[in-house]
Amino acid sequence: MTTQSAPPMCMLPAALALATRGISVFPVRIATKKPMVPWGREATTDPGVIGRWWARWPHANIGVACKPSGLTIVDVDGPVGRASWATLTGRHGGHVPTASVTTGRADGGVHYWYRAPAVDPPGNSTGSDTGGIAPGVDLRGAGTGDGGMAIAPPSLHASGRRYQWADRLPLADLPAWLHQLATRPTTPAPSNPAQIAAARRRATAYRHRPDLATSRAHRWAAAVLAGESADLAVMAPESGRSDALNGAAYKLGRLVAGGLLDEADVRLALVDAGVAAGLDDPARKGKGGSAARTVESGLRAGMRRPRTCVEDR
Repeated sequence: MTTQSAPPMCMLPAALALATRGISVFPVRIATKKPMVPWGREATTDPGVIGRWWARWPHANIGVACKPSGLTIVDVDGPVGRASWATLTGRHGGHVPTASVTTGRADGGVHYWYRAPAVDPPGNSTGSDTGGIAPGVDLRGAGTGDGGMAIAPPSLHASGRRYQWADRLPLADLPAWLHQLATRPTTPAPSNPAQIAAARRRATAYRHRPDLATSRAHRWAAAVLAGESADLAVMAPESGRSDALNGAAYKLGRLVAGGLLDEADVRLALVDAGVAAGLDDPARKGKGGSAARTVESGLRAGMRRPRTCVEDR
C-alpha cells in the first residue's frame, strides 16, 4: 500500500477518545510528523478545540504531547532497536506490559507508552552507540521544555501503513531501571585548563581510592578499574591512547552490566584518565569532548555483554 492509495479516514473519533483518557492531542500533517499548530502550547484535551481542528483537517494525523499527558514513550526502531530492547529488558527482569503501538515502519517499529514519573521525568533522547538509552531505542519524554511528541493510531505513516494499537493495556509506570538509565548524569568535557588540571589530579588520586567492595569479585573489579585508569592516565601521544581508552571502556562496561561496578564511577574515572592523557587538550583542535565520546562508545558496547565474575571470560 502507498500513501496515495491508503483509504481516507476521519480521525476525529480517535482524537476525542484519547482526550477522554487525559491525552493531549494536536493535528499533524497526514503521513508526516509535522505539526499543524504550535503543539508545545496548544496541545489539548478540550473536545471543542479538537472538534474545530479536525473539522478543518479531517484526515490529519493525531499528535500526542507527552508532557501535558504525563507520558514517557519508548520508541523501538527496527531490528537494531528490537535487539537493544530485548537485551535491556532481559537484563532487568523482563518487559513491563503497557499500552503499545506499531508504527508502520517497513522494518518494524513499536512505541511503548508509559506513565511518566512525577519527579524528574526523563526528557527526549536518541539512542545510538554513543548516547541515549541504547542503539535504536529513543525516548519521547515529559522532561524539560515542551517535552516530546509521538503519533497515535490510526494515523498514517509515511510508508503508507497506519499506526495501530498492538496492546490496548492500561498505562504502566515507567520502570525504575529505565528511569534511572534515562536520567543518569553525563560527564561534561573539560572546557578550560583548570578543569583539565582537576581531572588529572583525580586520575592520579584514583589509584589510592579506598576499596569499599566487600566480595572478592567486586574487589577484583575495583582493582581492574583502578589499574586501567592509572595506566591510561600516563599514556603518551601517538601511543594508541584513544584505542586503549575505548578498549578499557568496553572491558569495564561488561563489569558494569554484570553488576560489579557502578556506571557513573567508571565513566568519571575513564574520562578523567583520558583527559589526563591529553585527549581533550585544547591545543588539539576539533577534539574537545573526545575522551567522553570514546568512553561512551566503549561502555555501550561492553554493557551488551555482561561479565559477572573473574572466571567469566
